[in-house]
Amino acid sequence: MKKLFLLLTLLPHLICGCGSATQNADDTMTEQARRQDSLALKVALMPTLDCLPFYYAERCGLFHAAGLDVRLQTFNAQMDCDTAFIRGHVDVSYTDLVRAALLQSKDTGLYVIMQADGHHELMAAKSKRVRNIRHLKEKMIGMARHSVTDLLLDTLVAQSGIDPTTVYHPQINDIVLRQDMVRNATLDAAFLTEPYITQLKTEGNNSIYDSRKQHIRLMAFMATAESMADKRKTEQLRLLLESYNRAVGQINRKENPDSIRNILLAYPVTPATADSLQLPAYAPAGNGNGTDAGIAVKFLRQRQLIPAQYNSDTLFNNSIIQALRHGQK
Repeated sequence: MKKLFLLLTLLPHLICGCGSATQNADDTMTEQARRQDSLALKVALMPTLDCLPFYYAERCGLFHAAGLDVRLQTFNAQMDCDTAFIRGHVDVSYTDLVRAALLQSKDTGLYVIMQADGHHELMAAKSKRVRNIRHLKEKMIGMARHSVTDLLLDTLVAQSGIDPTTVYHPQINDIVLRQDMVRNATLDAAFLTEPYITQLKTEGNNSIYDSRKQHIRLMAFMATAESMADKRKTEQLRLLLESYNRAVGQINRKENPDSIRNILLAYPVTPATADSLQLPAYAPAGNGNGTDAGIAVKFLRQRQLIPAQYNSDTLFNNSIIQALRHGQK
């Protein structure tokens, strides 16, 4: 009986001791995971063709091969990418030069580290009588405010001579929703990029404008000023673009078509779109273009959205690409 009494007396302490040990182990694991996450490079992307090489690099193990821990975060709207970027939740974000210049002018520490080649087309619902730019009068055009699509709409309206007050442009930030609203004719038309352009075309909808005709190239990737000032993060950025270039090479050589198809299906697009989509000939990561930045800044000035003294001289930082090219020599 004495032994039994002693055992019963000690049992709560033994249980508490085991629980404490388990809790300590859990705390240690949580701390390790937290530290590992803090050391990872975080990148905000959108499901577009501009971002496909980054998704490809992750899926095909190119980041891992480079010894790089990257956490890709997908958003359907540039505004959501911006929010994650401003709050410090990501180090790199997909953007356009209008958005990047606007944010920098409002004291968000950032630099554009590479431009992208993505274009936009104005896609009109097949059931609507919108066959050309002149038909935009009193029509609903989906776009994202203070972005490249906003600039493109201003450009088209000015060129067509339409009274701007007769063109309605609801702000639809989510690119997938914007596509669906054209598909079901909730919108008369909307600015879209690939692969959603191809998806709507395969369903019989019409393209009435293509930004490539005017050589407007404003899509880009930006990094936080903080990451550019940190030696370890800067090396991660170099490895990120190095992996991007390797992905571009493999995509252009059509080395893993099944991986590309699976990425596209997750965007999501239909199997028919994934099979018919013509991928661009991707270029390696390249320096920013001052002419393109000038177009963005001019638009922002016309809208009185930036201080008069702001210019695009501080928008680009090409040091990562220069370091990458130096390492490849």
